[in-house]
Amino acid sequence: MTVDTVVLVPATEHGVPSGNYDGSSQDFIADPVKAANYYRGRGGLQTVIFRVTSFTGGVTIQATLDNDPVTARWFDVFEFGDSSTISDGSTTDVFPTNIVGNFSWLRAKVHNFTTGTIDLVTASY
Repeated sequence: MTVDTVVLVPATEHGVPSGNYDGSSQDFIADPVKAANYYRGRGGLQTVIFRVTSFTGGVTIQATLDNDPVTARWFDVFEFGDSSTISDGSTTDVFPTNIVGNFSWLRAKVHNFTTGTIDLVTASY
């Protein structure tokens, strides 16, 4: 069995434009990536790893069962941090979690991003 790892959020430092982040907003949505069930038969287990340094904010993992990510109906499947629990910029963490579901696409929605760095958010299946 092969394991695929996809990047949900690349290295993103607060205040520095990168990818879908303009460097000044607190909220952005990363590009969608193919999830485990996109390939039919790969199963429904995705392991998501969050790596952050001096982070204040939250990252919501969203999923869809639709085939087209542009017109898809997205729903929340996991929340890492938020402004009420990670609010002082002191969170440095590597946090893995398993997300179960036969999703075709995943994406990350970053919110209340006010300090620190998102080193990387990945999904493996």
